[in-house]
Amino acid sequence: MKLWVYLFIIVSCISTPIFASEKGSSDVVAKVGDKEITRQMVENIINTIPEENRVPFLTPDGRKKILDEIVSFMVLAEVAKKEGLDKDPAISTRLDYVQTEYLARELFRRHLANVGDISDEELKDYYQKHINEFKPPEEVQARHILVKTEADANKVLDELKNGADFAETAKKRSIDPAASKGGKLELMDGKDWLPKGTFEKSFEHALFKIPPGQVDGPIKTQFGWHVLKVEGKRQPDTPAFVQVRGMIKQRLTEERNNKLHNELLEQAKKTIPVTYQ
Repeated sequence: MKLWVYLFIIVSCISTPIFASEKGSSDVVAKVGDKEITRQMVENIINTIPEENRVPFLTPDGRKKILDEIVSFMVLAEVAKKEGLDKDPAISTRLDYVQTEYLARELFRRHLANVGDISDEELKDYYQKHINEFKPPEEVQARHILVKTEADANKVLDELKNGADFAETAKKRSIDPAASKGGKLELMDGKDWLPKGTFEKSFEHALFKIPPGQVDGPIKTQFGWHVLKVEGKRQPDTPAFVQVRGMIKQRLTEERNNKLHNELLEQAKKTIPVTYQ
């Protein structure tokens, strides 16, 4: 969460204890109207920033930056009150919700801080148990000729059976933009190894059944009738652990966080009844 979000939450909750101060305190670092901001208040705010984001604000310049932002928010909040915005039912409800949301998030953050980080052993174990999930899909290199009717497609097949070159025939007969490249199928980035899962299902089902070097068709799609040729087929290597370590850690972290959230919620509901009307 960005610093300004933290400060917005705190200013919106200005009546809470974090902003309670004794009049005439010698530790006052700023005043906005009749409200005093003490050094301890600034420290309290810094302590609500997640530890990994806190370091830049522990310096004198960092503390000054936070103080300046607090003052800015408080000044604008006072203007908003003078204009009666805090009396608007929608805004009042939102302010209550912001405080509620912040408290809930802070509870979760503090419990999460007590949960150990995911070890490399856990990450490697997950990789071994789910290695098939990281196996990339089979890929083909292929060309196609697209025509309007099944009869046209059969004529193309006859020409190819009689020795016509596929690429040259595609340039002459195909109505697809790939005709200029001899019907070569490519991805948006220009790569010509096409992974399974790229195409419309019926087209792809037929394409991946064709042995390398063979021609097949006609295949009907929403675009017309296709004659296909597979020029190559391969199964890419499964990525090594180091290549997917970050993805695995993110996945396990999300699972851990969701589990902790659900456990906290279920435990809370045992003492705080919830009913829907």
